[in-house]
Amino acid sequence: MGNVVKDSLKSRWSMLLIFLLAIPLIAQDAPDPYAETGSSNTKTTIEPIVISNKEINVLSGGLAETGFNFKTTVLNYMFQWIESEAPGPYLMKWQLESSTEENYEVVARILGANINGTLSCNGKSIPFKSNEKDWSQIALGTISLKEGINTLELEINTAEKFKLSALELTAPSFAAKTDEEALKLRQKADWFKDAGYGLMFQWTNRATPEKGDTIKAWEDKVNDFDVEEFVDLVEDSGAAYVIWSITWGQQYISAPITSLDKVLKGRTTERDLLGEMADLLYAKGIKLIFYYHYGYDCYHSIDSKWMEASGGYKADKTEFYGNLKNIVAEVGNRYGKKLNGWFFDGAQRYYDTHFDGSSGGISTANFKEISKAAKTNNGQRIISYNSWILPKVTEYQDYYAGEGLKQFTGLDDGVFPEGNYKGLQAHSCFTLEKRWGHIDKNTTIASPKHSLDDLIGRIKHAQENRYPLSINLEMYEDGSVSPESRALLRKVSKAIRGK
Repeated sequence: MGNVVKDSLKSRWSMLLIFLLAIPLIAQDAPDPYAETGSSNTKTTIEPIVISNKEINVLSGGLAETGFNFKTTVLNYMFQWIESEAPGPYLMKWQLESSTEENYEVVARILGANINGTLSCNGKSIPFKSNEKDWSQIALGTISLKEGINTLELEINTAEKFKLSALELTAPSFAAKTDEEALKLRQKADWFKDAGYGLMFQWTNRATPEKGDTIKAWEDKVNDFDVEEFVDLVEDSGAAYVIWSITWGQQYISAPITSLDKVLKGRTTERDLLGEMADLLYAKGIKLIFYYHYGYDCYHSIDSKWMEASGGYKADKTEFYGNLKNIVAEVGNRYGKKLNGWFFDGAQRYYDTHFDGSSGGISTANFKEISKAAKTNNGQRIISYNSWILPKVTEYQDYYAGEGLKQFTGLDDGVFPEGNYKGLQAHSCFTLEKRWGHIDKNTTIASPKHSLDDLIGRIKHAQENRYPLSINLEMYEDGSVSPESRALLRKVSKAIRGK
């Protein structure tokens, strides 16, 4: 049986990779990287999901048994949600396997107006209503699971379209414990909320030159990077902090990180560019946040060697997140107080480990352990998991990733007082030019799409409401940026910083 399952998973991933490789890779557009990369049929048969009272159990909508009137939406090669496609009523079923009798609180991640619904399990039915025109987390009630196999049904009646990402099942005692522990780890991030603005860069092994078809080998590219010129650029712009991508799309890190070497050779460098950058920025009083993309397959990049070696293609991703945690902890330990935060991208893949259509093993990443690893050697680091347009994926974080240019009002001293991101420090990041990173060949960086007056107005609004803006600059392979963008940022610095 084990070999059959293993062979089935290998076959599934082989077919997926053939499909991915058949599609031309395109650069990442701003501000949102989620492309329609196909949709799969809804499931007519389902496998039991093992439920534990010692974790948050994510029941992916992709693992539900549904009828003909549903569509499964796959964006950026990952399951996102099921949605209504024809008239209702709409019925979703999950088979749950429990080793004990236990009560569980149920929360739905849902979007849809004028919903009348019923949650049913083991003879108990709980009616609910929802009228959410944006993604929301709705408490549906408490169910009781018996030992063995249970059927959980969700019926929805509405004349309007709706979408369901997942249900969460959590034992009440565990939910209270999780919230308490997460709040103890949370940081207020006063330096961040009053920073005004900072710069964001996605310069990695995939960065391309303005002209020419050749990309340098990773070690050569890192050795040629002028870190002092980079810090001059940052200081020139008036940025209070830098968000620097240590990976993006593929797992290459510009430092000698042994935990990555143990998994896959050839992905690190002898030069500790990250350390040199951290030292120089620290000396200037400029804060540093590392952006981390764990190297999954996405529409603009595929890293099958890393995913295979790290356990990312397994249905049970326990090994995979263990490798990720080791890398993050080593990086955090290496740079100590000079590293002030983390920005973890692709949070849906952390939240729903079965985004790839697999079943079995853990249903969600251990955010507690990953977040603790991210704070290694500096407990004051701030952390964010980028959930895009969906609600936050965990309480084990400090600030909102804020992908896309947004403006906020009604904050409580810079913090969201309610809603999808309640308790998190507000923040917004956006592209100044066209793309998040310069990964097209023979292409000149586009002119800034925001005027000086627009940038100044948005920064001042952010300062008044105590949240920062992260301005993303494209960067060529040699570490240079657009002269036009640099000149614009000098003017921003003079207007905001007075210099």
